Amino acid sequence: MSAEAEVWHIPLSSEPEPEGGPSTLEDLLDDNERSRARMGKLPGMRRRFVRAHAAARIILGARLGQPPDTVRFTRGRWGKPAVEGARGLHFSLSHSGELALLALAPRPVGVDVELARADLDFTRLARRFFPEAERGSVARGGRDTFVRLWTRKEACVKAAGGRLTQGMGLPVAHTAPQAVVRDPAGELEGPWRVADLALPDGYAGAVALFGGDPFSASSRMWYDMPPEESDAMSATRGVK
Repeated sequence: MSAEAEVWHIPLSSEPEPEGGPSTLEDLLDDNERSRARMGKLPGMRRRFVRAHAAARIILGARLGQPPDTVRFTRGRWGKPAVEGARGLHFSLSHSGELALLALAPRPVGVDVELARADLDFTRLARRFFPEAERGSVARGGRDTFVRLWTRKEACVKAAGGRLTQGMGLPVAHTAPQAVVRDPAGELEGPWRVADLALPDGYAGAVALFGGDPFSASSRMWYDMPPEESDAMSATRGVK
């Protein structure tokens, strides 16, 4: 039986805000997350960070059967987070623009979402970071091709727990629905199987699982809930 990657779509701009707004959701975060949220120079940056990380805690708490503010994380060498004491439950969180994605899987997983911004200098970035064959693909396909390839690379790097710079050379210009990716430089432990995600217009995303075996990817949507109902039982009523 193939593994499943469960990918939660988390809107970051829904209205109205839960009662109490971002500051109430911020109560679910730990000290490290609150500190990172305060680093956002603009109110929108802080709001998006808080909503994404609070939603991730609510979903993980529901899966673990515990209140979201009690979920504890450890971090790997390059910062990859893992749920403390949760065997067989791996996760990855990414957010860009007004959308966040949370991936859950039984083996190491990475997810990435990127908003294809109009001001993105994709030609320069491709010349600097991508292998020659992929630079040609970007020259032909433009911004959308660049962002699609970038999300595949970042998803694989996140699954490996490495640094983004280690993944720029990964060959990901495949056309199949899923593909096995290996690091030609041998710096990242792999392989990984990566798949594109169907997302709203203007966004690209990918999810990668450690290993070469095929997997299925399911999509679910997270909806707001009153903060006082964000314990493990009520969290399951706040998602569909």
